[in-house]
Amino acid sequence: MQKSYFPLTTTIWLSLTLLMVSISLLSDYDRLKKKLSNDAHFVYSSVYEKTYINEVLLQNFTILVSASPNDHDAIRRFASEIRKRYPHIERLQIQQQKLPSNISYSSTNNYHLDQDNSDFNARFPVTFIEPLNADTRYLLNKDLLTEPLFTETLRFARKYHQPVTSPPFPISHNKQGYGLFLAFFERDAEPTPNNLYIASLVISTHGMLPATSFLSEHASISLMNDQGDIIDQYLSNSDQPISTWLPTLTEERTINRFGQSFTLSIVHPFGFMDINLGMLLTLLVASTAFYFVLTAYLRQKVRSAIEHSSVYETLQHERQQLEVRIHKRTRELREQLLENRRLTHQVLAVQELERRNLSRELHDELGQSLTAIRTDAKILKRIHPEESSLVNQTAESIDAIAQNIYDVTYGMMRSLRPSALDDLGLVDAIQECIISNRFKEHGITLHTDFSGALNEMSEVYNITLFRLTQEAFSNIIKYAAQAHNVWLDIHRTSLGQRKDIRGDRLELMISDDGCGFDIAADAFKKGFGLIGMRERVRALGGFFQISQNHDHGTRIVAIIPLSKAEMETEEADPVTPATLDQAEPVEP
Repeated sequence: MQKSYFPLTTTIWLSLTLLMVSISLLSDYDRLKKKLSNDAHFVYSSVYEKTYINEVLLQNFTILVSASPNDHDAIRRFASEIRKRYPHIERLQIQQQKLPSNISYSSTNNYHLDQDNSDFNARFPVTFIEPLNADTRYLLNKDLLTEPLFTETLRFARKYHQPVTSPPFPISHNKQGYGLFLAFFERDAEPTPNNLYIASLVISTHGMLPATSFLSEHASISLMNDQGDIIDQYLSNSDQPISTWLPTLTEERTINRFGQSFTLSIVHPFGFMDINLGMLLTLLVASTAFYFVLTAYLRQKVRSAIEHSSVYETLQHERQQLEVRIHKRTRELREQLLENRRLTHQVLAVQELERRNLSRELHDELGQSLTAIRTDAKILKRIHPEESSLVNQTAESIDAIAQNIYDVTYGMMRSLRPSALDDLGLVDAIQECIISNRFKEHGITLHTDFSGALNEMSEVYNITLFRLTQEAFSNIIKYAAQAHNVWLDIHRTSLGQRKDIRGDRLELMISDDGCGFDIAADAFKKGFGLIGMRERVRALGGFFQISQNHDHGTRIVAIIPLSKAEMETEEADPVTPATLDQAEPVEP
């Protein structure tokens, strides 16, 4: 399943490689396009400047001719100077309109030429030409209007009096050119058909394009007029074949000023020579290296995943076995804990029974013997009433010793088994315990709060609460230094829930404001008093907690559940332990 990554990875790698190659080619294409646009702008500016010069020369030429059309010497000097400065000007010509001999006009000084009459049959013979030589002399007095090449051009110039170009024509065997015509009237004269002139420049198209050394050898430039005729052209001289599947870049600019309308077109085929092969090769090498590194990483990852899966399955199997063993051991420990609690409860019950029997034996046997001794001593004192007699004094001493032994024995009986617990109930037994601890003599104020039917419980609950109270009072007297207050709260309630114990329950809280102690370090590690208190509560399925009482002092909380079945069982057999809560968590 892990090997399915490789076809996907290869597909993604190929897609990314093609994308990067495409981006590289697009970058080269865009770079070439920008260069071609810059070249086209340069050529356009050069051609535009030349057309502007042509128009300025034509305007100056017409101004000179209109001022003095018959001063051919001045005109020729000007024309010769122009040709020297601007070699692309081949000829300068002047055509004057002549009327046919069979047409006459009335002599009027306000004659205006009807420019809208296209049927006007006039002649435009050449009256001036520079240079005048053997190759151009034949043009003198030649009517250019009869030449089909110039007919439309001359008519347009005569009608609109704006610069206009003629179609291209051969100037010599190896030169092409075109004419730039402009019609005008003689200055300071009434515009009549006899003073209408057309000045023209014959411009060589060779040299219209600038030097092409800046162009790529694969680029071609064409300069065309508005009829689509090629005026000047630079063709690529590259012998390399052009790929048909690669695009061809074309940049066109239009020049339509000064009566000269041209279209400039630069064509450059996008070929392998325009591709940055170094960058492309670097890109392919880097992409290939990345692919091999990535595939090696994926193979290592697959092997690691397989090993991880094997280790995981082994660990999972071991974990399941460990969980089984832990569950089994936990169940055994829980059973052992329950058994220990049952035994603890049984031991405590047997201990209380032995204490009761021992207290009864002390009361019955030793008490009767002490009573008999004191009776005999009183008889002796009655027989020998003289206080100075040895017998009377001895009897008095025996009676005092017997009384002291009785007091000590009575204290032991109350410690072993308080008689008030059997005769009067739990509350009176606790009150007797409070009196015996003599809190006032130790400077301690006791605050008590009892509620609920505390005298209606079975023996096991009464003796448990009494022992908890007795042990807590003993610890307070011994260890709670600087204690001034002790709080004892015992409640029996069935309302609500506390510590996951609901229903009929006992709630005991004993707290003091003494110096306290380190509960985590010393609570259940030194002595058996707190351990015995905890085990008594847990044996009855209850909750036991010892904590700090706010900022200082100690607090003991015990919550013991009550049940009718347990109470009835305890009344029938005081030695039988109460039923334990099977869901109680194991104490760490």
